Amino acid sequence: MRTGAGVIALTLFGFAASSAAAQEWYTGARSTQPENTFGAAVDASLAGTSQGALHGVMIGTIAPFTKLNESGMRLRLGGLLGSYSYTSSAPGVGDVTGREAGASFMGGYEWRTRNSSIAFYLGGDVQNRSLSKPDPSNNVVGMSWGFKTALDFYMNPTAKTMVSANLTYSTVNNSFYSRLKGGYAMMGRIFVGPEILILGDSFYQQFRVGAHLTGVQLGAMQFGVSGGFVQDKKNGAGAYGILDARVGF
Repeated sequence: MRTGAGVIALTLFGFAASSAAAQEWYTGARSTQPENTFGAAVDASLAGTSQGALHGVMIGTIAPFTKLNESGMRLRLGGLLGSYSYTSSAPGVGDVTGREAGASFMGGYEWRTRNSSIAFYLGGDVQNRSLSKPDPSNNVVGMSWGFKTALDFYMNPTAKTMVSANLTYSTVNNSFYSRLKGGYAMMGRIFVGPEILILGDSFYQQFRVGAHLTGVQLGAMQFGVSGGFVQDKKNGAGAYGILDARVGF
């Protein structure tokens, strides 16, 4: 099924992440290590599926008292815009198009070592979802508030390898998102390897498996791409693609 103006709109259009049913915005960990000495960073992504989903995500992370390459407190603000399509299981409803927007604000702490980092966040979450037509089978429509938590992990087990994980959960519609990546450095700090994503909420569940290229550096910006196979509870099998970007300040 699903899973996600001005400078923000351009950034979302140019970069961003989504699920076939929409929860991709729960991501937000860095693409590669080590971090630079910036005090803030913006992660943006654009993700789509062959099943009619397209979502843009933007997440800003601030280290208020340190730099991002040092252990310390973190503040994080995230936003999502997206659309998706599916066929309702309710008699007579047919094809449905959904749209959604969401925002979250969380605080947390990140522990850093030379070759690894782990960060934990907790805060508030709001989501608003609308449908092109009433669908009694869809129980996650309208505006909802709740709590959200996130865990981001990164490690370089060796100079040539990386492992990262992003795990999130929101009490809004019991939304969850998990993304695990492993990689080998083909040149410099550009990693290539497999990735697995599992995501869903009270209405849908989805599994993805694919490959990624992570860590392309252009000045203060990093880029990554990934794609592969998706299996969705509502829409069946298909393909997905994600373009990620990160810029530090």
